[in-house]
Amino acid sequence: MAARKPSVRHPSHNHPLRSHKAQVEEEIICSGCDLDLVGASFKCTKSECDYFLHKSCFELPRETRHKAHPDHPLTLLYSPPYESTYTCDACGEYGSGFTYNCSICQYDVHVGCVSMPESVEREGHRHPLTLLYRSPYENGLIFNCDVCEETVPDNLWSYYCKECDYGTHLHSCAVEEEEEEEEEPKRGGGGNARGNKNNNGNKGGRGSAASELAAMLEAQREMEKMQIELHMEMQRAKIAKKARKACLKLI
Repeated sequence: MAARKPSVRHPSHNHPLRSHKAQVEEEIICSGCDLDLVGASFKCTKSECDYFLHKSCFELPRETRHKAHPDHPLTLLYSPPYESTYTCDACGEYGSGFTYNCSICQYDVHVGCVSMPESVEREGHRHPLTLLYRSPYENGLIFNCDVCEETVPDNLWSYYCKECDYGTHLHSCAVEEEEEEEEEPKRGGGGNARGNKNNNGNKGGRGSAASELAAMLEAQREMEKMQIELHMEMQRAKIAKKARKACLKLI
């Protein structure tokens, strides 16, 4: 008879947890980062309790310093500090699980966003992209993502190449871009909201750029052991999590 796996405790949960290897078909949502969970993880030992954590979420430090918020340390909180959700000051998306928080400034960052690398390279662009913690533009100029062409708010993080004036959202918008490419014919010569945008052949095909960015971010998630997926799935994950909890309460 196989020995039972030893249980461990985590301050985010009242019950003991046990190691678990999550499979894709289980469709598990991590209770820490609210993202899909596959691979090394921990699950609650109580069969009626739907609590799971990525191994990387389980091992997060209780406090961290970050260049985006140099005046104060960020403390790991296991639930939103305000109501049922918070807004990430890095990517602008909602969160309902763990957050790195500054209570003095009411500053919150997803646990996945806080570990994004300061510089990345991609085949679709010949220079490294640097992580910025606010818009690269001043004097009211609008910064648009070069993948999805949507405006990136001035206060959010982004990846940017100063030499080519080329930048993207913090996380990939490749899924939407690929769908758009399938539905619409290639558009020629349209103007850019930034004004004097220097193309220099750096954009290449939109579909190609989108797939390369997706591949780049997948490599980052593996490197950071966070398995961070598109934050655009955050809302779907949150709804699914709440629905499962509601079902358990009805039993």
